Amino acid sequence: MNIPTSLRTAVAAALVLGSLGASASERSMALDRTSVWIGGYYPDATLEVNAHTAAGSTANGHVDIDAGHSTIGRFRVDFLALGSQGLTFDYYTLDRSRGRRLNAAFAYDDIVFNGDAELDSKFGFSVGSVAWHWWFGGDTDVFGIGLGAAYYKADLTLSGDATQDGQPVHANAYWSESAAAPLLSLGYKHAFSDALRVYVTAMGVRKSGGSLGGHIIDTRVGVEWFPWQNIGFGAEYGGERIHLDRESRRYGGDFDIRLEGPSLFARLRF
Repeated sequence: MNIPTSLRTAVAAALVLGSLGASASERSMALDRTSVWIGGYYPDATLEVNAHTAAGSTANGHVDIDAGHSTIGRFRVDFLALGSQGLTFDYYTLDRSRGRRLNAAFAYDDIVFNGDAELDSKFGFSVGSVAWHWWFGGDTDVFGIGLGAAYYKADLTLSGDATQDGQPVHANAYWSESAAAPLLSLGYKHAFSDALRVYVTAMGVRKSGGSLGGHIIDTRVGVEWFPWQNIGFGAEYGGERIHLDRESRRYGGDFDIRLEGPSLFARLRF
């Protein structure tokens, strides 16, 4: 996974702070001082694009970029700095490519792809988030609320037979944009023992206006099992609903991404 340098630096700093500050007070058995998740997400993914004029009054077409299962790498770090408070970092990236034959003309920016054209599409989406969490509860059950920020980036490449200035051509359209937005998360964790725990989390991100607005809703339920003190496994089932609004001076587009499926993780804790 190509994690941005600034996010890698933030994670490294978080690990150092966590190792220094986590022992300052008692912690719940449902929490770890420092926790690392490395694994894969295998969702059923659906990606759709709707193009329109900048005013939004004229629809230029709809295309399903892809649907089906794929494996997405996922990386997460949690650490406690003040016993029951700490940072959570999460990152994943989605890349999908597909070739399909259009059954109607599709206009994107200044390019009109022909109705019977073979359209090759490639879509990329990545999101990294950092949130500070407050955990409340007892030795085996904790409830948490988190506030933070998410940085996300999307890019789209389309290639196919098109018409420009009344002439048939093979054309390419490319777009890339990124944005940052505030984040709110809620969570619950229960420890059956120090080796077996379950959890439920929900996260929301929303940005209004700008060249790339929209929202992200993420929900998960999972289990953690540690057959060894510092090494274990995690499994969760989750879903994301992502809606992106791309606006420019002349043209715009809506991107709808739906992900749902299981994840498996190798777990480290310190």
